[in-house]
Amino acid sequence: MDLVRLHPNTFTSQTTKLDLQPIWEVSSNPLLLPHFSTELQEVRIIDDVPFELGSTFEGDQRRGERRWTTTSTITGFERLKFFEWTVGGLEDPVSKWSFILDVNSLGTTLTHKVTLLGGPSPMSDYITANPNEAEDVIRERLHELRGRMSITVAGLIEVAESLL
Repeated sequence: MDLVRLHPNTFTSQTTKLDLQPIWEVSSNPLLLPHFSTELQEVRIIDDVPFELGSTFEGDQRRGERRWTTTSTITGFERLKFFEWTVGGLEDPVSKWSFILDVNSLGTTLTHKVTLLGGPSPMSDYITANPNEAEDVIRERLHELRGRMSITVAGLIEVAESLL
């Protein structure tokens, strides 16, 4: 199954009355992400901060007994609006993640999005070996990721509130 062609994705959003700046500070800091994830255990910055397009970081992952490390590259960066990173090699990426910030009449909305891109991963290997199960596997993974992303967004907003 060609995941790149399908672009399976999911997202979650939450609006807070907080100003944009504290939401940006926490959503553009990948070092905070392991605090809200059962899968992502640790993040290490490879390049110097502040982040810019092309900066990289590593993430140690654990799912059940399986452990692995990913390398991510910042592929989208617009201060106070958009922070995006691509997991895996840019020529054959596994996934693309982002935080999108929007100021509106209710406050600031933080949206967290992921797109699965089909690069080398246990999921893409499984789908290649079991193409008849691809839809179910993708649907289940996106459902799982959306739940975790909701926890992340709520947690980041809570951290931003504590900065005030």
